[in-house]
Amino acid sequence: AMFPGGFGGRKHAAPQKSPSPERPGEGPSRATEGPSRPPGSSGAPQGPRRPSSADLDEKDDDGEDDDGEDDADDEEDGGDDDDRLPVAHEARLQGHAKVVSASALEHTGSRLLTGSHDYTVRMYDFGGMKADLKPFREITPSDGYPIHALDWSPSGDRFVVVTGGPQPKIYDRDGRELGEFDKGDMYIRDMKNTKGHVSPCTGGAWHPTEIDTVLTASADGSMRTWSVSRLGDPRGAQLAVLKPTLQKPGRCQVTSCAYSACGTLIAGGVNDGSIQIFPANQQGGAGGGGNNGYRSASVGVILPPSQQCHTDNKWVFNSRNKYHVKNAHAPGEAITSVAFAKDGHTLLSRSGDGTLKVWDIRNPKVPVKTFQDLETSFDETNVGFSPNDDYFFTGVDAPFGRAENGDGGLMVYDKQTLTLKQKIPTPGNCVAALWHERLNQLFLGCGDGKKGTVVGLYDPQKSQKGLVTCLGKKVKTSVNADFMRIDESKTAYTPHALPMFREPMPGRKGPGESERARRKDPVATKAPALEQGGKLRTGGTLLTQHIMKNNDMIGEKNWRTNDPREAILKHADAAAADAWRTNGAYAKTQPTPIFAEPDPEEESE
Repeated sequence: AMFPGGFGGRKHAAPQKSPSPERPGEGPSRATEGPSRPPGSSGAPQGPRRPSSADLDEKDDDGEDDDGEDDADDEEDGGDDDDRLPVAHEARLQGHAKVVSASALEHTGSRLLTGSHDYTVRMYDFGGMKADLKPFREITPSDGYPIHALDWSPSGDRFVVVTGGPQPKIYDRDGRELGEFDKGDMYIRDMKNTKGHVSPCTGGAWHPTEIDTVLTASADGSMRTWSVSRLGDPRGAQLAVLKPTLQKPGRCQVTSCAYSACGTLIAGGVNDGSIQIFPANQQGGAGGGGNNGYRSASVGVILPPSQQCHTDNKWVFNSRNKYHVKNAHAPGEAITSVAFAKDGHTLLSRSGDGTLKVWDIRNPKVPVKTFQDLETSFDETNVGFSPNDDYFFTGVDAPFGRAENGDGGLMVYDKQTLTLKQKIPTPGNCVAALWHERLNQLFLGCGDGKKGTVVGLYDPQKSQKGLVTCLGKKVKTSVNADFMRIDESKTAYTPHALPMFREPMPGRKGPGESERARRKDPVATKAPALEQGGKLRTGGTLLTQHIMKNNDMIGEKNWRTNDPREAILKHADAAAADAWRTNGAYAKTQPTPIFAEPDPEEESE
């Protein structure tokens, strides 16, 4: 049997009492950094120690400074709690070309997934990874679509990838694709009658206890649950369709979704500013039975009679939510993430309007706490809880134009006092973050439009396995024995091999090296012909002069300036001395030429 945080993990802390909806003055909302951490253990090699960040200003929600006594008390309390954060050392996993928008760590802590806006998912195996922190596989689920969400199954043998396309995909543990969910009919108005999403998906999660159920959200205004075992079924793998209640006619977008820790509730963030929570159990009410609002999607599909055309949809739908938080955030802004605490009634919501709100779903009319000025420009910025539910965290963007200066960071808050405990600086904007229970390590997905980085934070004294194991393994160095020396003088030529393996015989030109092949080459024919010797001698500054000189159009051999008779007679002496053209046939029969002698009278005249 599998339970939340199972596989032999640490026991959960006792649930905290629910804070009252209305809180009086609560002290500072920003606490200073605690004392310096103890040095790491002297075991396996460690990554570089993180530099201490500057002290943060302590201010109330109203902007008033606290008294000195309260500051001192907060520093003492914050120092004790700050030592519980495993942030003494860091290691960076490079490779993505754009911001890392999603991450997921298998429940046993052995394999890490990172997704990015560069359309790729990189897979890391801590058991076989060396200190160079290289992934063992990189896949591209849907080329052209960024990665929005990643999640492992409770058994760790499969994971789901939610991209910007309408069809999420399922992969096995080694990165081999097992199938994809069905795509619906975009021409059907009522989303409960389609067998899949018809618009880009925005989020997804695997059921925390059921190894066969996956939840997805989409911009078509619906959330859907799927059965992985029915992938490829002609009737589809869809189990249920959840349709949020609209505040006004039209179609809205569900921008995030999440399961509760026990898997009995499903929360969805809608871009009209509301958060709607549905029961996850399709058979009966959570904890007490009853009707959860799920009905068969086959009712009313086709009007009777015509039973032969009746479509028996194999899924149910629900449009009646259990909890409805109206105006949770500004309308029109995407709710980037929602997350349940292990106590079952505390809910976090993160929005693109720069706020993080803490809710008690037992009284959802007023938020328990609102944190302002948390800038983010990514629709995947998530929130999460620490393994013992004592802290919760979210990422923030760097100010515009300062992403490369490390001004982004991870904001860590205390759940009991609802105050800021620490801001952990990150390279670029911080989008995806997770805190693993077994490893006690933080993994932050950061980056910008130029590159993406995964920052791993750990403490050698408090963390185990994971990065601690990898950084202790040396990278294999290349040696001469890894290469084979080939003697070219003993190369065997095979002129009748396949064209891709054929090599020219010694003294012969290979394919494409002949003069005829060069004339067909559009690039090589643009260059002027080379004279013997391999040097191009133009004799001037223009190529035209070189061509005219070679064709006897300029210089001493110019036929336009020479006398034709002299040009012919200059070869007479050479022809008389060696008449090789006529000696063979007329050497013996050729008559002696007799020239007319001048008349003496003509000479005297």
